[in-house]
Amino acid sequence: MSEVKALFFDVGGTVFDWKSTVREKIQEVTQEKGIALDVEAFANDWRLEMMKVLTQVRHGNLPWINSDGMHLRALENLADRYRLLKSIDRMSLVISTWHYLKVFNGAAEAVTRLRNKYTVVVLTILSWQSILSSSKAANVQWDGILSCEFLGYYKPSLQAYLKATGLLGLKPSESMMVAAHKGDLAAAQAAGMHAAYVGVPEEDNVSEGFGQPHNTHFDIEANNFEELCSKLEV
Repeated sequence: MSEVKALFFDVGGTVFDWKSTVREKIQEVTQEKGIALDVEAFANDWRLEMMKVLTQVRHGNLPWINSDGMHLRALENLADRYRLLKSIDRMSLVISTWHYLKVFNGAAEAVTRLRNKYTVVVLTILSWQSILSSSKAANVQWDGILSCEFLGYYKPSLQAYLKATGLLGLKPSESMMVAAHKGDLAAAQAAGMHAAYVGVPEEDNVSEGFGQPHNTHFDIEANNFEELCSKLEV
């Protein structure tokens, strides 16, 4: 894989621990409101509903919006199920949660190490502002942040990967997708990219919206960020 010049990182669920962040934020809000709620179920429902909205946006059944708008629409769809959502500012909840995502242990250090050898950029369905804010707060330093909101295509559309690599002046074969989600990696491989799977402590068991990959053989498979760096020879 000596031809690989750039690493494209998924971040939601790979670098940033969205599920723990959501659980903690909702626990805080429910305590303030005095409302009992299953925070684990809420986190999963919010993510799953957002992915349903993403699918509708990708297929042109909803207007083009970024992930903040998708997360807001998801909350609106869940309002009848969770009475908490009828008594709070939903957009404030989106911003205070998804713009301040907690980082997985070892992720920030791994990105810094990898930048010594590769160009390391984000390729995410999450909004540019959310990842900029989360990265600054967690001191994760990237060479660049590519949000699909600006590409005109959301992952796992083939064009999202092709446009992202093209913006760096690279062929897909000169690029590698890094993610904890196998569906994301399989879609990147279909676009001609290399793929690296990295395990994380808090697995995202909610459907990615990418479908079940037929191919689960990746160029690199690492149990954690330390092993990922080792296998990428940094």
